[in-house]
Amino acid sequence: MPLILVVDDQPSNIHVLYQLLVDECEVSMATSGAEALAFCAEQLPDLILLDVLMPEMSGYEVCDRLKADPRTRAIPVIFVTVQGGADDEAAGFAHGAVDYIPKPFVDVVVKARVRTQLALKLASESFARSQIELFQRDKLASVGRTIAGIAQELSSPLGNALISACTLQDDLGHLRGLAQGGNMKRSDLDKHLRVSEESVGLVLSNLQRTLSIVDSFLQSTADNFGDQRRSFSLLELVHEVVASLAGALEAHQVSCELDAGDDLHLLSFRGALAKVLATLIQNAIKHAYREAGGQVHIRVRPLGTDQLTIAVQDHGVGIPPGLVGRVFDPFFSTRFGTNRSEPGLYIVRNLVTFALGGQIQVESTPGVGTTVRLTLPMISPEARRAAG
Repeated sequence: MPLILVVDDQPSNIHVLYQLLVDECEVSMATSGAEALAFCAEQLPDLILLDVLMPEMSGYEVCDRLKADPRTRAIPVIFVTVQGGADDEAAGFAHGAVDYIPKPFVDVVVKARVRTQLALKLASESFARSQIELFQRDKLASVGRTIAGIAQELSSPLGNALISACTLQDDLGHLRGLAQGGNMKRSDLDKHLRVSEESVGLVLSNLQRTLSIVDSFLQSTADNFGDQRRSFSLLELVHEVVASLAGALEAHQVSCELDAGDDLHLLSFRGALAKVLATLIQNAIKHAYREAGGQVHIRVRPLGTDQLTIAVQDHGVGIPPGLVGRVFDPFFSTRFGTNRSEPGLYIVRNLVTFALGGQIQVESTPGVGTTVRLTLPMISPEARRAAG
């Protein structure tokens, strides 16, 4: 049976959840955040139901600590709280929760959301096991990472939509029973209408998020299929990219400085290189500086007679050593709980390697900054063959 950890400082709440779940799950209990963290240090639950408002250590802080630890990061957390407003839910998701259960408890809602998250975790683990053989083959490793990244990003909104649909289905069944029995009160109707409206709203918002993720990934890949190889000025391209990001740079109070000598002309994919540079600068704006203010330096240097290097450097928070190797994974982000609906550096690496015929390296020191260095041929391999 799956193991669920219920964390709440009120024993009565723990008792209610225990009675609801004990027939289908093994339920363990903790009455404080410290006790919950100690439990997870000894044993990893399949799901955590976590109260938000607790003394000494709030549910948000507990969730932050769980997500910061690689050992417990993957445990799904459902917040349990009386604070059920849109802003409260947004705050919960920002801290890394997968769902919300409002107080007072509605039996069908609790069971449906717990079942769905456990099913998603089981499916994710099964999918991860099936990836082992793929990752053993170099030619299929990239495909495996792409599928895993997309599946991970889609699982949350699709799972939330499924939860809401199940809640709506169960609630309509209950409402039908009241109507047929002639025992319906106005308060019953109001309650069921409220549940229905919330469920439909969650279904729509999560489906819209799913479409946004799919569209972002397709846009990042399909944009370059029509890109034509041509000769262009590198400095002119860099200036255009920086100008297109002027609004974001100004909003975050980040300046962008270019250090280059003589202009270089490339025979390559202009659109692909523009997307690469724009993504690197945007990453620096969003992730390097947690507070407003900072600089991004772009350095261009020739390398021999037929190559060049482009370094995009920030002086921000940097990337922890253990995470540098994962920066090219699809949808990877150094910020937990943020909306990570862009393929990010995964697409950048593909464009640099396959379209531009170059190489990419990332160097980072926490508290000092991050440098992404591109080594590119002046003539892309495809263009050289076509010209030769």
